[in-house]
Amino acid sequence: MKKSLFAALPAPMLLMLLLLLLISPPAAHAQQAPPPVPTLDIVHSADYELSYRIPAAWRQVRQATDTTVTLTYLSPDETMTLFIVKLRGAAGRFTPAQALFQLTESFGVPVNKQYATRYNRLDFLETTGSGQRQGRTLRYDALAARHRGHVLLVYALATPDAFMNHEALLNQVLHSFADYRPKTGRR
Repeated sequence: MKKSLFAALPAPMLLMLLLLLLISPPAAHAQQAPPPVPTLDIVHSADYELSYRIPAAWRQVRQATDTTVTLTYLSPDETMTLFIVKLRGAAGRFTPAQALFQLTESFGVPVNKQYATRYNRLDFLETTGSGQRQGRTLRYDALAARHRGHVLLVYALATPDAFMNHEALLNQVLHSFADYRPKTGRR
């Protein structure tokens, strides 16, 4: 007959082990599961001539100035934001590299590496990093391209924690941008 390992322990030590088990949280050493991936809606924008995917629960805001037309999406907790910007007017003469430079400079990052990339047959310049805006530290991932005669700037901003916890989602959204040609009526 085998004796239990605990049977060999003195009663005070056994009591102490039992107390330690009761007071320590069960998940203290377990890794946290990644957040669930939200449902992504497919958006076909005739104005931007793009299609892309965006979380269904994100709130949309439109804004136009003399130099930009901006579509903004905000996460429900407002820790993540996606900007889709079409440059026009004086800003419409920027190259994609100049648009990225202006964006990163607004974060206090005067020089940032840009690299060429391609998603869904669209050629982009991309940059990523972190900087300060209105006293807050934010992470960003930005894409810029010349698309259908205008410069397009797409970027995600998030708090460092939100970016780390939702990086896969942000990449999925940013890498979903594709050319879209609205169907015209048949004649």
